[in-house]
Amino acid sequence: MRRTTRLLRKGAVIGVFVVLASTVPAGALPSSTASAGFPKANSRTGLPDGWNPEPEIYGVGETKNVEIPMADGVVLRADVRYPTEASGAPAPGPFPIVLTQTAYGKDSAGFLRLLSYEGIGPMLEQALPSVIDVAKQITDAAGYGDYFVKRGYISVIVDIRGTGSSNGHWSILQPQEREDSKRIVEWAAALPNSTGAIGLWGLSYLGMSELLTAGVLAPGSPIKALFPLMPGNHAFQDLLGHDGFLNIAFLASMLAVPITALPQLDPILGLYRQPDKMVSVFVDHLLTHFRDDGTWPSVISALLDGDKLYNGPYWESRAIDNVLEQIAANDIPTYLISGQYDLLQDGTPRTFAGLQNAYAGRGRHGPMPADAPSSGRFQLLTGPWFHIQPGIQRTTGDLDMHAIQLAWFDRWLKNDRNGIDETDTPLHAIDINGNVIESATYPVREAPARRLYLQAGGGLSSAQPTQTTGSDRVDFNPVSAGTICNASFSRNFSGVFQLLTSLIGVDDPCGQFPAHPNLPPLVANPVYTTAAFTEPTVLAGPIGATLFAVSSTPASAFSVTVQDIAPDGTATALTDGQLAGNYRALDENRTWRAADGSVQGAFHPGTRESLLPVIPGEVTEYHLKVRPAFHVLQPGHRLQVTLGTGDMPTHILNPKDYPALLGGSYEVQRNAAAASFLTVPLTSAVPDPS
Repeated sequence: MRRTTRLLRKGAVIGVFVVLASTVPAGALPSSTASAGFPKANSRTGLPDGWNPEPEIYGVGETKNVEIPMADGVVLRADVRYPTEASGAPAPGPFPIVLTQTAYGKDSAGFLRLLSYEGIGPMLEQALPSVIDVAKQITDAAGYGDYFVKRGYISVIVDIRGTGSSNGHWSILQPQEREDSKRIVEWAAALPNSTGAIGLWGLSYLGMSELLTAGVLAPGSPIKALFPLMPGNHAFQDLLGHDGFLNIAFLASMLAVPITALPQLDPILGLYRQPDKMVSVFVDHLLTHFRDDGTWPSVISALLDGDKLYNGPYWESRAIDNVLEQIAANDIPTYLISGQYDLLQDGTPRTFAGLQNAYAGRGRHGPMPADAPSSGRFQLLTGPWFHIQPGIQRTTGDLDMHAIQLAWFDRWLKNDRNGIDETDTPLHAIDINGNVIESATYPVREAPARRLYLQAGGGLSSAQPTQTTGSDRVDFNPVSAGTICNASFSRNFSGVFQLLTSLIGVDDPCGQFPAHPNLPPLVANPVYTTAAFTEPTVLAGPIGATLFAVSSTPASAFSVTVQDIAPDGTATALTDGQLAGNYRALDENRTWRAADGSVQGAFHPGTRESLLPVIPGEVTEYHLKVRPAFHVLQPGHRLQVTLGTGDMPTHILNPKDYPALLGGSYEVQRNAAAASFLTVPLTSAVPDPS
């Protein structure tokens, strides 16, 4: 991804958007390039030109359960894996360190390692290749780092407080973890045979932890690079509270195994040879489940309208968004991995924009300005990937995520000027068909936000309605024909369906189904569709849905899906968004607006104090955050939006609000006085209806 490569790709429709932006009038692509091919992703996508990962040079030695005492006496435990010579002796080094802080148990990863990379894994690889591949992917996701050890790194994986083989009590992203991390970093930097330079990495919670760690360290710390995968931006907004809709699918994916079973299993796996310590850790973890800030009490409290159902100091103290300025001030290069089928698909790109803004001295909360320069020190790679399996997608081909990470760490921990940071387009996106989309900014400046208005008869176009009256009725239905086989559930269930179907070598068949199919007369959700596109058109970035509606009840709820409609009528789900009507207040400091002032990236405070009443019979303005999409709409395809009111079983609303919601209906306005519309980032104008 060197700068010279970007210049060579200027003839493509996608690749270096800046040429099109500077030479093509807004709303059209030249006919000479409209039929051009798109760069396609392959196994080398994301790697610097001419660079290849070093071969495996070293063996692997291990020191298990190294104890790290915290300031309050709680003992954390870490496994240290280091390069060895052929004789088994430690290699001379010194070596930099890759460090993972995990909430899911280092010994679970070790057990999976024996089932995949070692032990019976190699013996079963020929007979059950898909099964072993999935076991390796889970092992990697859990922080297993021997790929790097064999290429000259020391790998450290630490069980954070109250998890794995570590003592203490756990609460999601608790501030105490950052205090612990300061001591962990200091301890790791002083490991024998190390250079003292550390790179942090990890997926999901592990990635969140590394960003929060980097955000509390002083300048000049041993942390020299970050590689967070699927970390999001704001845990409450990204994971739990989808603007008044509680994410039940995510909770269901986490509560049984990661939250309840693993904390009790891991002490047995890691400390069975030290029964006294095993019992001590086991009891600590067991008692965590009964603490006020434990997960189960918190979930029950939220369902009973407790404070954790709302944003506030508890959640803000756990928000990555609030440490981005410190990471940028510390000048810690960060390579973010996101997924368009990830439940954190909105938050991770926001973190990219926040880091770029903060590094340039702008406020972290807003979108990147369209004319903003960008730095290759902060990059984002996103693709059609689910939460647990970044880089894995059989229809487009897998990326070598290990190699991309190695190139990043080699650049910043070994001073290998391999070119991975030498790019003018640090945002890299891959769509479901393998098309590569790149830009300098997020939102993507080459895909300006356009208003598409809801029209009579189900049209969707740039023509603002002129009639004095006109509306479409939406009846409240908590289900909206939702099932567990649709894109919304697949994504929010943490990609578990994709993980399971990968065992037989296929992609999740539910992942492309829109969440709101119509089943007349049971469910009749309004549908609005553009005319067919006449040239390849890129949809890239966040989408806003501005609805003017009249509710018949003192509560309202909206759920929006966006899909690509092929000429044969096949629908491919692209993205979705939800909003409970009383959550409609905007945090203007964090809300993203397009150049014309329309809301492109709504941020609703989500606090109890910010809730607004819904007044029956009055026209009310709602701004829905529709999570971003990166997708090339081919000629003949149409963009479609469906309006619903529920998304069960993926989401539920606050249980106490259902009495006010049941029996309700909403008249969604589409007239000159109140014209509902989408704010959509597109590279070309939507054709007028024929």
